[in-house]
Amino acid sequence: MKKVLFLLLAIALISCNNKPLKSKQEILTEQTREIVLKAFNAQMDGEIELLKSLLADNFTFTLTGQLDISKTYSWDEFLEFAGYFGSLLKGDVGVEYKSIIVDGRTAMVFAEGRMEGVGGKYENDYAIKYTLNETGQIIEQKEYLSDILLATQLYGQEICGEKKTL
Repeated sequence: MKKVLFLLLAIALISCNNKPLKSKQEILTEQTREIVLKAFNAQMDGEIELLKSLLADNFTFTLTGQLDISKTYSWDEFLEFAGYFGSLLKGDVGVEYKSIIVDGRTAMVFAEGRMEGVGGKYENDYAIKYTLNETGQIIEQKEYLSDILLATQLYGQEICGEKKTL
């Protein structure tokens, strides 16, 4: 009877201490989430050296849309673009993190920007896609936003459209 009781106690102790092991996918997802949020926060806080330490040597940044600045940039070009973007703002950059979706080595961060530009109040929603390489460095960042708001509120341009009749 003592042997059975001891065996049941041992099984209970082992099962209590045995947490399920995480899959490789779960571990990769957690690592990607951590790296991307660290990069996002470094960029928003202006911590350029920390941001650069998380990027691959062949990192590219793409701004989507139809404006003259909507294209793919290298790291050095991205820094120049960021400086130009900052010159169009009145006051500080105001971006609020909303959420993140992670799948393997890819993550999409959703944020809201609330700033003042040369054309007035600039409130834009952002979806920023980060892609990591096999070593866990960010190789690509692709930013989706309303380029109409960018043109009108930061560039101060008027958007005119023609009504087409059928």
